[in-house]
Parts: sequence; C-alpha cells; structure tokens
Amino acid sequence: MKPLIAFELRKILILRVWVAMAACLAIAAVYFVDHYPSGMNSILAVEKEKPELVAAHIGPVQADLAQKYAFRLKEEYAENSIGTDEEKIYRIVEQKYASAAYRADLFNKSLAQFSQQKRQLEPQKAEAPFLYKDAVKKLGMMEKVDPPGFFVTRDWEQLFLFISGSPGPGPLFIAFVIALALAPLYSGETGYRMDALILSSRHGRRRIVAAKLTAGWLFTAGWVTAFYGICALLSCLPYRFIGWNAPLNSNYLFDESPYALTQLQGLLLQYLITLAAASAFFLLTALISAAFKSSMSSLGLALTMVIVPFLSLPGLLGKIMLLFPTKVMWSRNLIDHYMSYNLFHTPVLYLPLALSVMAVLGAFVLPLISKAFERRLKM
Repeated sequence: MKPLIAFELRKILILRVWVAMAACLAIAAVYFVDHYPSGMNSILAVEKEKPELVAAHIGPVQADLAQKYAFRLKEEYAENSIGTDEEKIYRIVEQKYASAAYRADLFNKSLAQFSQQKRQLEPQKAEAPFLYKDAVKKLGMMEKVDPPGFFVTRDWEQLFLFISGSPGPGPLFIAFVIALALAPLYSGETGYRMDALILSSRHGRRRIVAAKLTAGWLFTAGWVTAFYGICALLSCLPYRFIGWNAPLNSNYLFDESPYALTQLQGLLLQYLITLAAASAFFLLTALISAAFKSSMSSLGLALTMVIVPFLSLPGLLGKIMLLFPTKVMWSRNLIDHYMSYNLFHTPVLYLPLALSVMAVLGAFVLPLISKAFERRLKM
C-alpha cells in the first residue's frame, strides 16, 4: 500500500502545484515583511526599544493608569504623531493602554447588558425557551472570560488577519491549492491513460481508491500545516513570539470572543478548524473528480466551491452557507464572537456545530467517492 500512496503523492505534486504553493507563500512573506515596524510606528518597535517600559504595563487594566492615560484617546494616532522617537514611545504606550482600558470598559458594560437581558427573559422562558437558554449560555461563557488587558499582540493580530480573517487571503490560498492539486485526483486518470489498467485490476480498485484518498489527505494536511507554520514564523518569530500567552480577547480582533484562550491556543484551535474544513473540502473535491472524466470540469467545480464564501445570502440560507467547508476555513468567524444556532430550542454554538457538520459531511461523502469512480470506470 505504501508504494501506491507514494506513487499517488508524486502524481499530485506536479510542477504547477509546487509553483502555486510557492506563490502563495511568497505573497504571505511579502505581506508580513511589509507590516514589520519601520521606526517608532508600532507597539512592537516600542517593545524592542524599551522592553522594561512595556513590561511595567503588561497585564489587566489598572484603574489609576487608565484614568491617567484616558486623555490620549482624544489625541491623534500616536504612531503618526510628530516628535522625537523618545516622545512617541511614551505616547504609543499610553494610548495603547487607554485603548485597552476603553475596550475593558465596553466588555464590562456588555456583561451587564447580558445579565439584564437574562433577567428580562426569565418570565418568558416557557414561551421563548431558546432566547432564555441562549442568554444564559452567553452570559455563563462571557463571565468566565476576563476583560481585555494591555498586552503586546500586534504580531498575532497580523497573523490572524492573514490566515483566518474574513475575507482574508489565507483560507483562499489554502482552498485554491487543494482544488488545483486534487481536482485531477481521479479524473486525471483519463489523461494518464490509467483507466484500462484500473479496470483490469478487479481486486485492486479499492486499494487504488484508498491510496488516492490517503495521498490526497496527506497532501491536504501537509499543506495546511506548512501554511500555518510558515505564516506563524514570518509574523511572530522576529518578535520572539511575544504575547503568545496573552488572553485571546486582549487582541482587538477577538475582544468579544466567549472563549477563554491564549493567543497560541487560539492559533492552534484555528489550525484544527481549518484542517477539519480543508479535509471536508478535499473529500468534496475528490467526489467531483471521481464523477467527471474531464480534469478541467473537476477543477472548475472545485474552484466554484472556493468562491462560495464570497456569496452573501440572506436569512436561513445564509446561516446554512456558514457551515460550508470553504466558509468554515475563515476560522476567525467561529471564535471571535458569540454565535449560536437554534436546534430544537437549544442553543448550539457555531464552533461545535461547524466541526460536527464537517465530520458528518466527510462520513457521507467518503463512501460515495469509491462508488462514483467505479461507476465512471464501467461507463
């Protein structure tokens, strides 16, 4: 079996696939290098220049410092202000601290509103069970999350924006390469003139199908892992991965997140979400490839699925579309704020529901691939 898998991997990793992967990673490198600090234009540059000043402010927001620096919120953007580097250093730290205090205040106000909403819904919990249960669930999760604090997470913000933002290039690059590499997984056999050989291999058809699926998944997992790993190195390595243990909601992209995670834990969770969604997308691509003889037709349909996340649909259809594999790859949406689905008057969070749908979709599509391929061979 191993030689068959290795053979299929070699067929997947052709020149155009290597070029596509290299191009995606090159664009990622340009993006992150372009966002590296130049002069005193970032809290990251301040941390490199005066680490002891930043370290003295790191942590939960302190009321006295928040009050002391509050006036900075009314001033121009500190990074663009006029003055010496020494003056800008203090302005940037003070303004970032004031911003963190402002977001912590908004968080606490939101928590009070959730609590009030729960109390208002208590008399109606029999008539509107979902609304009440949803309010209780949301309040319970948010109460376990600390208010945003002052942490240096700028490098992580750039990383999350690129690899999981919506719309962001990261998920698009991952899905595009998978479609390009795996659309010919089965339909490409016509071009290789392997159809006759597979037909004559009565007992080997299932082994060939299994080898292709294994090779396709290994490629998918390897590409997602390489993309996430290289982007993390490009974004965070120059700053020694500072802020890796900062609370996720202290990153302004996640200040409404109900998940009590660190930056690193958030990245690992998004990697697992993307891997699950990419695996489901690979199986759909493999099913299309097994059903069509033309590699171009398979590629066209696979690329159509890549474009699906850009569609904006109203109502229930829009919510269902949020569970499509290539949409789930924009994984920041699953954890950056509270979102639930009403399933039989029970609130189910977007994250576990999406992962469950990916698993069910994979289990449903997997047996169809072999049947579709064998039927096409017989035809």
